[in-house]
Amino acid sequence: MKTIRSILPAVVLAILCTAPFLLSQRNFSTTYDSNRQVKLQGIVTRIDWVNPNAFLFIDTKDASGIVTNWAIQFGNPLDLERSGWKRSALHIGDAVTVEGTPARGTTRQVFAKSVVLTRTGKRLFNLSAIARATAPAPPAPRWPDGQIRPGPPPGKKGYWGTASTKVLVENSATKIAMTEDGLLLNIADADKVAPFQPWAKALYEYRQRNLLKDDPLARCLPPGGPRQFLVPNGFQFIEQRDLGRILILLGGGDRNWRIIYTDGRPVGQSAEQVPSYYGSSVGHWEKDTLVVDSVGFNEKFWLGPGGLPHTEALHLIERFTRTDLNTLKYEVTVDDPRTYTRTWTGGWTIQWVPDQEIQEYFCEDNAESTFVR
Repeated sequence: MKTIRSILPAVVLAILCTAPFLLSQRNFSTTYDSNRQVKLQGIVTRIDWVNPNAFLFIDTKDASGIVTNWAIQFGNPLDLERSGWKRSALHIGDAVTVEGTPARGTTRQVFAKSVVLTRTGKRLFNLSAIARATAPAPPAPRWPDGQIRPGPPPGKKGYWGTASTKVLVENSATKIAMTEDGLLLNIADADKVAPFQPWAKALYEYRQRNLLKDDPLARCLPPGGPRQFLVPNGFQFIEQRDLGRILILLGGGDRNWRIIYTDGRPVGQSAEQVPSYYGSSVGHWEKDTLVVDSVGFNEKFWLGPGGLPHTEALHLIERFTRTDLNTLKYEVTVDDPRTYTRTWTGGWTIQWVPDQEIQEYFCEDNAESTFVR
């Protein structure tokens, strides 16, 4: 027992020191310092082609001959494979040149902008933009009664993938300079993001100044509210008309799902619901638009990247309009009088990914990669 008591503090300390690197969904701005750039040359010692983050490790040697091992994050394997790259593009023992953004602090970790194979000069792992069809898109699929199908056409497969933006801001806002994970380049632009109550603005600015380190998504908690449609790897509608409900299956989290009831039940009141990440949702069709009314949210998630707060008084009205086979227009009206001075609306479009199924994606990073640092 005495031995256990003496070992336990050391184990706890080791876990606490390692924990920051286990947060696989940490914002780029939290982990990496975009004001610095590095160039490394070395030999590949290991390759972890794992979801959600692929890493390679290289040994570098300085002028005095000291060898240092660096962890290089270079993308999500699902995205890499969709861009034509495979695990076999690089091998242990290959000499490479890496250019990228280093981690904050003294951690020997880099987010690669490019990886060049020395013996061929070939640039590897370059994520190219997904080509979009230039021909007119086919019309949206419909059920026999004429109602729009939010999922794939009969006998086909597919899911909703990339959104036209990665952040949630009020539609009426002028263009706001911010990173893809919602970090403002000028904190004075906070008033343009949404009509905050004073306390909410102070909290939003605190999260911004803290480089989004407190993001619940970084701890693998569900992306509630509008953020569920901004996470990587898309989502899928499963319509169960005989049961009077629509399921939303999220590809960007740990097998999360949401239920939208379409059986005519009333919306209810927030106080009547058990607060949850996705709330209690009731939907109905207005011509070709699915209108979803949701209440009963908990306060454990951010409305969007960047730290948008809310309270349990949150009431969302979402509108899903499929304008053709390839395009889904998403619009959300935020009503939370405890957090915002008035209701406000944001939105974006989402692109259809045809003939594919959502691939398995888990939030937790590869433990072997994270513990080595």
